[in-house]
Amino acid sequence: MFTPKAALYFLMTAALLTIALLLNDLEIGVLILGLASLFFLSNVWGLPDKVDFKLDRKIIPDETFGDEDILVELRIRNLTRAAIGNLEIHEVLDDRIIPEKGTNITPASIGANDEAQVLFEFPSPPRANYQIGPMIVRARDPFGFYLTEKKLGAESLSVMPRPERIRGAQLRPRHVGPWPGVIPSRVLGIGTEFYSLREYVPGDDPKRINWKASARYNQLIINETEAERVTDIMIVLDTDVTFFGPTESELFERGVQAAASMASLLLKQGNRVGLVLQGGERGSIPAGFGKRHERRILYLLAAARPGRATVSTSYVMNLLARRMLPSRAQIVIISPLLDPEIKEGVRKLSAAGYSMLVLSPSPTLPSSFEQKTEEIAFKIIMLERSITLLELGRSSTVVDWPIGVPLSALMSKVRGPRSLVSA
Repeated sequence: MFTPKAALYFLMTAALLTIALLLNDLEIGVLILGLASLFFLSNVWGLPDKVDFKLDRKIIPDETFGDEDILVELRIRNLTRAAIGNLEIHEVLDDRIIPEKGTNITPASIGANDEAQVLFEFPSPPRANYQIGPMIVRARDPFGFYLTEKKLGAESLSVMPRPERIRGAQLRPRHVGPWPGVIPSRVLGIGTEFYSLREYVPGDDPKRINWKASARYNQLIINETEAERVTDIMIVLDTDVTFFGPTESELFERGVQAAASMASLLLKQGNRVGLVLQGGERGSIPAGFGKRHERRILYLLAAARPGRATVSTSYVMNLLARRMLPSRAQIVIISPLLDPEIKEGVRKLSAAGYSMLVLSPSPTLPSSFEQKTEEIAFKIIMLERSITLLELGRSSTVVDWPIGVPLSALMSKVRGPRSLVSA
């Protein structure tokens, strides 16, 4: 296609030709021949009929927790049979990514079947999923009249929330799977929790003999333990923090951090874990196992944005719980509890047999308010939240999480359903 420079020269030629015809002046025609010769020469020494490039892009690392610099290495191979000069290589970046070493826009010249290398480095941007690219390669003729542009594919960079190491909460869902884990199953088996006593029979492990009970009954007595299993868990993250103004960002990030930490802990314990994301960004991941599944959950959490979801959280979690989980499984809700319908949603799930754990990051009181009405509105919201916590505590395990208290300290107090845990 023509460049702005070519358009300008063309308009100059057309204007001179018009003037020459009106004035019948041959000397002006000589100027026209000079400009026309530039177009002729640009076609002779111009671009090939077709340009083709191959891109090899490496993002090191392409997944990060935001505590390291990111290196992008680009190798652009010229697949055209002719050398191409006057190239401009432009790697399109998000506005939040600013290279500190190297540059993402650079001129180049590549011979036939040769390659050019571009390197640049930037500090890790805030938590989010970013698109690196596409790369735009622009080739111009020596006179700058013609331009050929080719776009090469983009790749992703994920800045994920780093899971906090927390001690396990003693979840007691009514449903457990067949595999060993850490959740008491209310049946005899291999575990750490005492269940009952019985007489020793040949073949029992001598380490399980209860010597005090044996002395009392004058026969060998062994300890029986409660089998520990895994379960299916769905984590619901509600990011509606729109009413909290100045504290919105801090409250939102605490919720995301809690979801990442809980998912990491529960997966390490061997459970099947799924995620439902509600708010400015919505999404869901079915329950699954393992490190790769944890990465998928963290990738979705990297995309989380604060905001009110278009569909009620209560409706979504009731719908997906029955599709993603077996009956009587465990549901963990992380929410500031602004949705007035969430109480009814939790009540329905609890009545259906699901074990409910509600973790609610507590908003902090702003240092000041611009108007008295804002202070009154904040106090009303906090009062409604307190009422919601009390009502949810009737059917669920509720954890009120104030700022400054480690999540691990709170979760270690969780013992079972129908309790209110606070700092």
